[in-house]
Amino acid sequence: EILQVTGVQTCALPISAIGRGPEVIALGQYFKSIGYRLPEVTEVPRVYIKRVPKGLGELASVDERKQLFLRIMLPLSMRVNEEIIVRRERLMAIQAKGISGIPVNANDQQWVEQLMKRYRVTDGGITALLERIDIIPTSLMLAQSAEESGWGTSRFVRKGNALFGQWAWGDDEGIVPEDREDGKTHVIKAFASLMDSVRAYARNINSHPAYQVLREKRAELRADGQLVTGWDLASTLTKYSERGEEYVDSLHAIMRVNDLTDLDGLARSEERRVGKECR
Repeated sequence: EILQVTGVQTCALPISAIGRGPEVIALGQYFKSIGYRLPEVTEVPRVYIKRVPKGLGELASVDERKQLFLRIMLPLSMRVNEEIIVRRERLMAIQAKGISGIPVNANDQQWVEQLMKRYRVTDGGITALLERIDIIPTSLMLAQSAEESGWGTSRFVRKGNALFGQWAWGDDEGIVPEDREDGKTHVIKAFASLMDSVRAYARNINSHPAYQVLREKRAELRADGQLVTGWDLASTLTKYSERGEEYVDSLHAIMRVNDLTDLDGLARSEERRVGKECR
């Protein structure tokens, strides 16, 4: 059995290389060995877990289960935000060229057009794209993944790395819900890895019409020079679930009880690379 840990380069670690015992215990031992603990962590290691370890749902301690799940999700969420920042900075550089009268080359123009299609932008150009291609606070990603996946224990995340309950259509696209009503055709979209699930969630939040209010709130906070927090953006997600305001209350409760708002300002480790750890 291989427990996948990925970083700048993919590194497959045998259980024996991480720790002894079942996957979930071995992963906890590995995190401990590199000094990765919450809430004490000040720099988040670049350790990316491919799937939830077997046995997570069987841990006797609820607190231990939650802590392990959060330590899995935190690097993934921060990595996806880093990818978003890279796109955002490139967009701003292209926009600055246009404002200063410097011609935009064909590659950049083609890239912008592709992003407009991917993020459902029909007008407004780069300015409209910048409202959509922006980070999602770590605390919000962690709270939603915990809520939607039962802290990493749901059938959907175990079978298909589906952290956020995103819908798709066609049984070959994902996992059929056991309580799906007759006549319904939706499935819970499956992914090859947890990272792919986080990326798809971020794109969904940043492009779907249902979350326009979130993007407007985020842009408003930026324009006012305020910190973009998961707590503020969670208040806009009444359309993410049929539970509406009750769903928002659940997200806020998860953030409050687990001190997730403190994670929004964490830095990434620049020296601890998984490629070095795996040698």
